[in-house]
Amino acid sequence: MKAAIMFTYTRPTPGREAQALEVFTDSLTFFGKLAADGKCDEPMVYQAPSGLGMMIIHGERESLLEIIGAEDFVKLYTKVTFAVPDIKYELAATGESVQDNMQVWSAVGLELGYM
Repeated sequence: MKAAIMFTYTRPTPGREAQALEVFTDSLTFFGKLAADGKCDEPMVYQAPSGLGMMIIHGERESLLEIIGAEDFVKLYTKVTFAVPDIKYELAATGESVQDNMQVWSAVGLELGYM
């Protein structure tokens, strides 16, 4: 099942800009190594003029779940939150997995009487 880890963030905490750049580089290195090992795809990074940023890492859902459950990910993510307080991530379905999720959503909606 295809999925993606989606990180969104804006500007770093004032006074922690250097730390934010450091953990951004650490994050690219972290996911780059995992991609080289075949555990995910290379990170795709987007940066808007407003300061809004996004990093997306595609892969198999089970592999991505292992990544976000690993101690080294938890430590890195925690370090990032000190520099960029509004960072968030979600594991999202992609490809055909979206259709599977929508079928479940529809079935639950019908069961609850909302549809």
